[in-house]
Amino acid sequence: MILTSSLSLETACRQNWDVIVIGAGPAGAVAALQLARQNLRILLVERKTFPRYKVCGCCLNQRAIAALQQIGLGDLLTSAGAVPLTQFRMQYQGRDAVVTLPGGLAISREVFDTQLVQSAVDAGAEFLQETSAMLVGTSGNQTSRTVELCCQGQTAGSASAKIILAADGLGHPSLQNCAGFDMQVAPDSRIGVGAAFTVKNHAAYPAGMIHMAIHSSGYAGLVRVEGENLNLAAAIDRDFIKQCAGPANAVLQILRESGSAILPEMHQCSFKGTLPVTRKTLRPVGDRLFVLGDAAGYLEPFTGEGMANAITEGMAVAQLVPEGLLCWNSTLEQKWLRTHAALTDDRLFWCRWLARLLRSPSAVSWGLRLFHLFPGMARPIVARLNH
Repeated sequence: MILTSSLSLETACRQNWDVIVIGAGPAGAVAALQLARQNLRILLVERKTFPRYKVCGCCLNQRAIAALQQIGLGDLLTSAGAVPLTQFRMQYQGRDAVVTLPGGLAISREVFDTQLVQSAVDAGAEFLQETSAMLVGTSGNQTSRTVELCCQGQTAGSASAKIILAADGLGHPSLQNCAGFDMQVAPDSRIGVGAAFTVKNHAAYPAGMIHMAIHSSGYAGLVRVEGENLNLAAAIDRDFIKQCAGPANAVLQILRESGSAILPEMHQCSFKGTLPVTRKTLRPVGDRLFVLGDAAGYLEPFTGEGMANAITEGMAVAQLVPEGLLCWNSTLEQKWLRTHAALTDDRLFWCRWLARLLRSPSAVSWGLRLFHLFPGMARPIVARLNH
C-alpha cells in the first residue's frame, strides 16, 4: 500500500487545525485516528515517505493487540498478514533456551504504520508526508501553537493548531527550538541497529519464533514478518560497533559468537542505525503540547513492549485533548504526566531488569541453563511483559 497526500502544503498552512500531530508512527497515527473520530480537524505530519523502513523489533504483544482490538483495528493485523508468535528462543555462546509465548504477532513497520495512517485518513485526518515540522517557541498567543513546515530542507510556511502532539521519535527533532524538553540519555545507552531482507523458508529462523542472539556487548533479535521477510533488530554497545568497524560487522559478530545461523542474505543487506536508545524526556508536556511515544522516552523493550506503549499512549492522549481544547491548564499537564508514568515508566520495570541481566555474561549463562531445564520459570516474566 502506498499512501498519497491529497493535502498541499499551502492548504495546510491556511487551515486552522484543532490538533497537529508530528510523527506518523504508532503513537501519532493512533492519536490522529482517535481524534479524527471525534470530528476534530487533525493534521498528521510525517517527514518520511510511506511506506518506510524503521529499525524496530516488529513484534506486537498481547497488550498491543488488545489495545488495537479496543479501538476497532483487530482485523487490520490479520488482513495485513501479521505472523502469529508462539515461541521465544534465546541463544548465548552455543547454549539456548526456548520459552512458549502466550500470544503475539510479528508485522513489519512498513506495513503496520502505513495501515495505521490509512485508518486515520479514512477517519478524516489529513496526512502530509515528506514534510518536517518544528514547533515555534511560545508566541504570546495562548490559544494556539505554531509549527514551521519544511519540505526538502526549505521552509514552506507555518501552520497553527490549538494543541500539538509531538510523536516524532528518538530525539524529538520537532522540539529543537523549544526550551524545557531536554532528554536524559543513559551513559551506557546502546545503539539500535536494524535490517530487513527476504529469505526462503529457513530452518534456523522459522515463522512464529522470536530468535534472540545474546552477546556481552549487545543482542540481536530476528523474527519472520509477512511474506518471506525476516526482520533483524539489535541493541549494541557503541564501543563494540567502533571495534567492529560498523554496525553490520557488529551484528554478524553477535550472531556468530552466540551460535546463531548467519544467512547469505545478511552479508548483502543494508544495516541502519539509530540514536542511543535508552533515554527519556524529563518533562513530556508543555504549553498546549503533549509529547508521546519514543519522543517521550525509550528503553530497550522486549517482546513488543515498545509498540504497546506507543499505541496505548496514542489512545490515552486522545482522551485528554478535548479537555485541553476547552481549557488548557496546569492540571491537565499533571494528568498527562501521571498517565504517561502509568503507561510507560511504571510498566518498564521488567524491561529495565532484563536489560541489566543481558549485560551480565554470568547471569545470562545461568539464566539460560535454568530456563532450559525449567521452562516454567520464564512464564511469569513473559506474562508480565504481555499485559
